[in-house]
Amino acid sequence: MVFIKEESEDMRNEETIRVKHENTEEQIEMVFINEESEDTRHEEAYRVKQEDTEDQTDPKEEREVLNEMQDKDQCSKYDFITGEKSFRCSQTEKTSSQKRAQKTGTRSHFTCQQCGKNFNQQGNLKVHMRIHTGVKPYTCKQCGNTFTEKGNLKKHMRVHTGEKPYTCKQCGKSFNQQGILNVHMRVHTGEKPYTCQQCGNSFTENGNLKRHMRIHTGEQPYACLQCGKNFTHKSIYNAHMGIHTGEKPFTCQQCGKHFSQQGNLKVHMRVHTGEKPYICKQCGHGFIKKESLKRHMRVHTGEKPYTCSQCGISFTQLSSFNRHMRIHIRKEH
Repeated sequence: MVFIKEESEDMRNEETIRVKHENTEEQIEMVFINEESEDTRHEEAYRVKQEDTEDQTDPKEEREVLNEMQDKDQCSKYDFITGEKSFRCSQTEKTSSQKRAQKTGTRSHFTCQQCGKNFNQQGNLKVHMRIHTGVKPYTCKQCGNTFTEKGNLKKHMRVHTGEKPYTCKQCGKSFNQQGILNVHMRVHTGEKPYTCQQCGNSFTENGNLKRHMRIHTGEQPYACLQCGKNFTHKSIYNAHMGIHTGEKPFTCQQCGKHFSQQGNLKVHMRVHTGEKPYICKQCGHGFIKKESLKRHMRVHTGEKPYTCSQCGISFTQLSSFNRHMRIHIRKEH
């Protein structure tokens, strides 16, 4: 009876295990059904989300939404105990945060803490900061001049190579920078946007106006250390220094004449080329020098700025005034 009872007890245990096992299989099957149902609902929501996105967003935003949803699907985990889905993909979280940072960065501004100027890219701010720090990392290997930007060094190199890619379509003159060509075009158009508020004289360049203002202020920032004479313009100072040194390093290759300044050599070369860039708008006469045009204009305006203090006669040109003064000098002797 004992053995029969133990055998019956074992049968009941096996039956219990089988029932539990079947229940477990049914639970697992139900879990997978639930998961499939969850996935079906998720796909349906995904499809609806996608259709809504197509109506409301542009293609770029649509790709971002779809990619984010796909990342969530790939990184989802199912908990068989609680029956809940969880998202624990660190890579997706990192990527999503990077996308948000990039999207926010395009709308933000990078501000210089020293002058308050704004930039849309951090690289532009870094280049701008060199103005405040004085850093000039780009150096010309030929003359040692330094620059804050690589583009400025490239432009400077045209001084050494002689490259002049910008050509005036009206007179054929070439320049090494676009900005210089733009200023040159005012010679042809007659535009003079910079006007002196004290005397009304107009100028093609702001730098010329600044130099002109020294006539009114009396400023003479260029002083000769040898004789103490002061000058309003650097070009006049350089020409003066040639008196002391006698140096004339600029030579005309056609006639061998020497000049103390390169600008004087350029003007002299027009004698050989026949170029006369300064044209009188009233009579059409052309001139090599701007000063010559100014003197000529007095013929049309009747201006006579040179007056003899002894007899009161006035002259349009200084050379005529000097010849007249010799008459009084001879009379005195």
